[in-house]
Amino acid sequence: MATVEEKLKLIGMHCATCAVTIEKKLRSTEGVVDVAVSFAAEDATVIYDPSKTSLKRIVEAVRSVGYDVYKEEYLLTVENLSTPDDELMVEKKLSGLPGVAEASASHVSRTVRLVINPLTISVEEVSKLLEEAGYRVSGVSGEAEVEDVESKILREELSTLKRTVALSLALALSLTAYLVLGFAGLEPPLWDAREWIGLALSTPVVFLGGRRFFVGAYRALRNGTANMDTLVSLGTGTAYVFSLAVTLGLLESPEVYYEASALVISFVLLGRYMELKMKLRTGEAVRKLMELQAKTARVIRGGAEVEVPIEEVRIKDVVLVRAGEKIPVDGVVLEGQGYVDESMLTGEPMPVAKKEGDPVVAGTILKTGSLKVVATRVGKETVLSQIIKLVRHAQTAKPPIQKLVDRIAGVFSWIVIAVAVATFAYWYLAAGVPLNLAVLFTASVLLIACPCALGLATPTAIVVGVGKAAEHGIIIKNMDVLEEIPRLTIMVFDKTGTLTRGEPEVTDVHPVNGYRAEDVLRLAGVAERRSEHPIAQAIVRRAQDALGGLDGEPSFFDTIPGQGVVAKVDGKTVVLGNERLMKAYGVDLSPASRIAERLRGEAKTVIYVAVAGTLAGVLAVADTPRPYARDVVAALRRRGLKVVMLTGDNRKTAEAVARSLGIDEVIAEVLPEDKAEKIKELQRRGEVVAMVGDGINDAPSLTQADVGIAMGGGTDVAKEAGDLVLMRNDLRGVLTAIEVGEAIRRKIKFNLFWAFIYNVALIPIAAGALYNVAHVILRPELAAVAMALSSISVTGNALLLKRWRPRHGF
Repeated sequence: MATVEEKLKLIGMHCATCAVTIEKKLRSTEGVVDVAVSFAAEDATVIYDPSKTSLKRIVEAVRSVGYDVYKEEYLLTVENLSTPDDELMVEKKLSGLPGVAEASASHVSRTVRLVINPLTISVEEVSKLLEEAGYRVSGVSGEAEVEDVESKILREELSTLKRTVALSLALALSLTAYLVLGFAGLEPPLWDAREWIGLALSTPVVFLGGRRFFVGAYRALRNGTANMDTLVSLGTGTAYVFSLAVTLGLLESPEVYYEASALVISFVLLGRYMELKMKLRTGEAVRKLMELQAKTARVIRGGAEVEVPIEEVRIKDVVLVRAGEKIPVDGVVLEGQGYVDESMLTGEPMPVAKKEGDPVVAGTILKTGSLKVVATRVGKETVLSQIIKLVRHAQTAKPPIQKLVDRIAGVFSWIVIAVAVATFAYWYLAAGVPLNLAVLFTASVLLIACPCALGLATPTAIVVGVGKAAEHGIIIKNMDVLEEIPRLTIMVFDKTGTLTRGEPEVTDVHPVNGYRAEDVLRLAGVAERRSEHPIAQAIVRRAQDALGGLDGEPSFFDTIPGQGVVAKVDGKTVVLGNERLMKAYGVDLSPASRIAERLRGEAKTVIYVAVAGTLAGVLAVADTPRPYARDVVAALRRRGLKVVMLTGDNRKTAEAVARSLGIDEVIAEVLPEDKAEKIKELQRRGEVVAMVGDGINDAPSLTQADVGIAMGGGTDVAKEAGDLVLMRNDLRGVLTAIEVGEAIRRKIKFNLFWAFIYNVALIPIAAGALYNVAHVILRPELAAVAMALSSISVTGNALLLKRWRPRHGF
């Protein structure tokens, strides 16, 4: 048994128990032979069987117990990564390497996304291995990208291909026209030497225009596989070599097929050119995002204003931004004021006022004023860079259906070659047709088969669809959700900050047991001063407004998650929170029972205030529903989904909100740590669950759900849980996310259907299935046209996704 040893740098350990926890988890992971975790060195040595597990699974095991592994992510630009077969070859070559956690290739963007353990392998070593396999790595990016390298390479290739197509078509069409005139009885010059004319005009096309196919076929052969280039090379090579043998007198035949070889290569090249032009359009979403990134920034260095490349800006640098300029970094306004266009992030067209202390985001535009900004995130850590990274990641990801297609595509070319050999054997050896006709059928089979259409069907739809989703503020982080969205039966919403604005206000103050309203507000306000909870901040704001300020600090403060706070104010113990907390402290709530019942009936959250064990008063806090909340719930129900609210709030309050929004079911009084368990309970009932909540606070329940939708992507979108992240605080994004997911899936299914039907229907015709019945022969040049059109049609169909618009209509 061959094993692999990896040394991993661990993140998040803070005691010896952490090391024991990680070691226990890794030892229980299938395929791990031995493991040693060191708390002192913060690393782990893992020996595993690569046939049973992988580095990716080991990293996932570490992360599942709350820790992480240091790894580095790179984006390699590979110039000649041009076909789906190249994707499979590259992924197969890299995925088995020690130190490579993930390797995802995309022929659409000419990139390889690489996640590696730098203690085992370097990106330079990976690049060298790719070079040895015949691929040209022209760029390695690990920081913020300020140049669209793939676009540049695609444009350069388009320019080269355009010249090659022009030359090939000119020669091939000239030869075809020459032969058509001759066989029409017009006999052009040198008609008796037409075979030599054919040789002279087709040879440059075969060896100059067809060079890329022969090189690609050789590379595939060297890597132990067969691909589209293999089929084109065999098809055109067979026709050309057969014709050359006839011309040189080595074989006898009434026909030669120089024009077939030349036309085939010309048509396939023309198809590639058109396909490449379409591919260039599929990546427009990422290009638009990259255009938002400033190339330079003006920073203060040594007391002077200096313009530097964006890569040289560091955290805590002071950056100057003037009206009309892009803000180059994420940061906080140190000085100045102005209005900033944040539409790229929020979708809101109105500029937002910014003053000292306000946060700003890279890629947004300062419309008026001037700002001095302290950089808090630079390079690949900015929100914009994270969005670009996530969109790229999604565009190279493969949903489950693509993994099946990859397996089919991996053997497809070999099957076609076998069919071509069988076709030749049948017609020449069994049916006894002339050699030239058997060669014609064989070449047609090789040329009409189109693994490219299969390979393009999914990635082109994903690249366009993911880009379209990003335009609407939706980041697709996990492509597996495309399979889950049509199966959804329940949509679960967190209440506070998701269905509601998340900005509660104190609406009522009811003192009891002889306390005055001012006393209740002051004690509550001081007690909540150190809390960052939205309700606590609302209480502090109300106390400050009502009392004209707020004096005093709590001498002691503690938060009880999901229940409330306990504080010492003026030497007295003040407890603020829900009914559960009051019961724990033995507080009698009967003096306020009717008040609390009435407030809950009005969809308000009741906060009890107790002083020294006695109830002092009741505060009511209301959080108004978000715009369109009722419309979104109604639209989801029309889709046949049951809508559920999951909240820590009191049941009566939650049910009042649910009634106002038309929600089907309420799961109330749930502690934050128990929300994931409630999702599990729904799944055990056979439901397929989508959860909409906060990407940080609701992370466990979002992860547990079949589809996790993180609402209002924050400043660390890459670290948020959720399969889909809504960058805009707009509930309509939930519907948009479902609709765009369905649109991508429909497009993939249609493309795959077309690609399979094309191959299944036309390969038998190319093999001569209709020859004995109707004397139909599908010539190689027509087969090449059909093959090129299949790839173009699949890519063109995917591009129709660019016209997609949300249909919710409100």
